[in-house]
Amino acid sequence: MNLFLIDESLSPNLAVRLRELGYNAKSVREIGLKGSDDKTIIEWIINNKAILITGDLDFGELWYWYYGGEFGVIVFRIKSYKVETQYKVIEFLYKDKVLVNEKIMHSLIIATPTRYRIRIGKD
Repeated sequence: MNLFLIDESLSPNLAVRLRELGYNAKSVREIGLKGSDDKTIIEWIINNKAILITGDLDFGELWYWYYGGEFGVIVFRIKSYKVETQYKVIEFLYKDKVLVNEKIMHSLIIATPTRYRIRIGKD
């Protein structure tokens, strides 16, 4: 099962919600990486074979331009960063079975509460 890491740009309660849905999830706060730079976060997710969930668009650019799909990242594109809105995105991805797709391990996913698009990286 995929491990998800919730970046500090989103609520750490998302990790709790994912665990309630049966997933293995941690927040950067839980693993002691709160305040870390992007490179440190990326190294952690690569070393731990995790998928990053973030609201920070920089990770999408890093995935595309510098890491060539070496890790998986889900970027939330939402107007409101209220936790309820973040839950809607997670629940939409959950219902559409995106979170169990093996290909997301090296994919960039841009997600809103009502749609998503996937760019598959290296296999």
